[in-house]
This record gives sequence, C-alpha cells and structure tokens, in this order.
Amino acid sequence: MSADAVYVYAVVASADAASVSHTGVEGSPVRSVSEGDLAALVSDVAGGALAAAREVRAHWRVLEAVSAHATVLPVRFGTVMEDDAAVRTDLLAANAEHLATLLKELTGRVQVVVKGIYQQEELLRGVVAASPKVAALRNRIESLPEDAGYYERIRLGELVAVEVERRREQDAARAVARLEPLAVAARSEGLGTPDAAFNLAFLVERERLDEFSAAVTALIDELGDRVAVRYVGPLAPYSFADAELAAEAA
Repeated sequence: MSADAVYVYAVVASADAASVSHTGVEGSPVRSVSEGDLAALVSDVAGGALAAAREVRAHWRVLEAVSAHATVLPVRFGTVMEDDAAVRTDLLAANAEHLATLLKELTGRVQVVVKGIYQQEELLRGVVAASPKVAALRNRIESLPEDAGYYERIRLGELVAVEVERRREQDAARAVARLEPLAVAARSEGLGTPDAAFNLAFLVERERLDEFSAAVTALIDELGDRVAVRYVGPLAPYSFADAELAAEAA
C-alpha cells in the first residue's frame, strides 16, 4: 500500500454523505468523495499493511453506523485507491449506472441475519429418539468391548451424520418458511461450523423490522432448546448489494 492512499468503505447517495462523522481504519476520520448523485465514504491511510482484526472491526463499525440512517452499498474490506480523483473516476463514474440502480433497489431496506446453532446434546438425543436404526446400533455398540466395536462406531457416525443433515434441511426450510414472507429477499449463507443449523440473510423493509423480529421470536419458540438462534441487524445489505465494481481490484 502506498502512502497517502484512500481507503473505501461504501457508496451512498450524495445527499446522505453530509451527516457522516465517524472514525475508520487506522483511526482516521471518515469523509466523503462525491461525483454527481453518488458519494464514496473514504478515509486516508498511511503506508504499510492493515492490521486485519482491528481494521475489520473499524470497517464494520463505519458501515453499521451509516446504515442506521442511510442506504449503504458496502465495498469489500481492504479496497484502497490511489487518491480522491481515482475514487471519482474509477469507482463512482465508472460504475455510476449500476450503483444508482442498486441504491434505488435498496432504499429503505436493510439486511438482517438469522443464525441457528445446534445444542449438541439436545440434537443427538432427538436423533436417537427419532431413528430406530440409530438407536439399535447405539445399543449394540454399548454392549460390545471397546476394541470390538470399531466399525460399528464408524457406521453409527455415518448414520448420525445423515440424520443431522436431514434435520438441518428441515430446520432451514422451517426458518425460511416462517421469515421469507416478511422479507423482500432471502439468501442462505455458508454454515461455517459443523454445529450450524442455518445461516440466513434477509433483506427487510425498515418499516417491517418489528414484524420480522416478532416472527424470529416465534421461530425460536418453535425450535425449542435444541437450536440457539442468533438474530443480528439491521445491517448494511452485504449479501444483496451485488456490486461488481471495477475499483475493487485496485
């Protein structure tokens, strides 16, 4: 990274940029660079590599703060450009039509994330109770000496994995059926960990957030103790701002 470069956080409408007053990566103040009706939120950065963990948090804090009052098109973490002129020319002007369309589509909408994590003991107890084949093999293994049940244990693990995947599909489908009607769009994100039940992103109208939150509460009641549900939002629409921007290769 060269000295005196410009770090880019997001694109907003020019009218929403005036109220931005935050601190970003490397502790630098966030400012805006405008081109017509579009503005990029940026800050100046010095030479050297960014300290990833700390700066990722700074990046997210900026987007979270701005998305509380404005429609935000997030730019990929680590996007750095040469100077303000490059931001205007290579980011805003080069992508003007696409950015304007995205801003129009996302106006008044935010992202919320609903994640489900299995409680392992409750999950396995339910698998054994629901599958006679798993229960029978488990009982057989318990009656065998430790060194005599090697292959049976492998088979048990395979059967349990199949049952867990079946439940994961059912629970994800239940969550989508409960929440998608209250959203503009929904996407399934990567699970990330073996104990994940689902990881869903929803694009929701701001005015329907209370209604959506109530539906999440009802979903939590339906799933019971075997799934811990984490509800995060409102967020900038990371999963729905599909902006393939030329400047992101800078």
